Amino acid sequence: MQIERVPLPGIGVGYTVHTSEGQLLGVICHRGGRRDLVLYAPGDPDTVERSLSLSPAEAQEVAELLHPVATVDHVTHLERHPEAISVAELPVTAASPYDGRPLADAIARTGGVTVIAVLRAGRTITAPGDGHVLAHGDVLVAAGTQEGIGGLSRLLALADP
Repeated sequence: MQIERVPLPGIGVGYTVHTSEGQLLGVICHRGGRRDLVLYAPGDPDTVERSLSLSPAEAQEVAELLHPVATVDHVTHLERHPEAISVAELPVTAASPYDGRPLADAIARTGGVTVIAVLRAGRTITAPGDGHVLAHGDVLVAAGTQEGIGGLSRLLALADP
């Protein structure tokens, strides 16, 4: 599947994807957080057949339905400590502002989290360095406090960091 990203000056960013059934679907990410879902007319990528606007909260809920933000696997003996440690898989989506940016940019804005691996195209990159460049489709395997994991998950999904 190919996702096309187009900057929309003064508006935000637009994304389009061709589905396996030949439909053209668009998502317009407005700077204020609103998301517009757009279905284009068959054979005419300039004609909008239907659209739906979602508030930032609605867009987040729909995104979590389509792809869970994090899967948390608990290490039970560590949960006995006052500051419980969790392990989570955090996807880097096509809409992530950290797609194409170094891991250090995302980690610097969160506390209590260590990225222990990056899953990319069937490979596991263990102990990625701060200079590791994130890409759409990567899955970060992170360990840390639940608060830190949640913060990194939200940061990876923000429209404008």
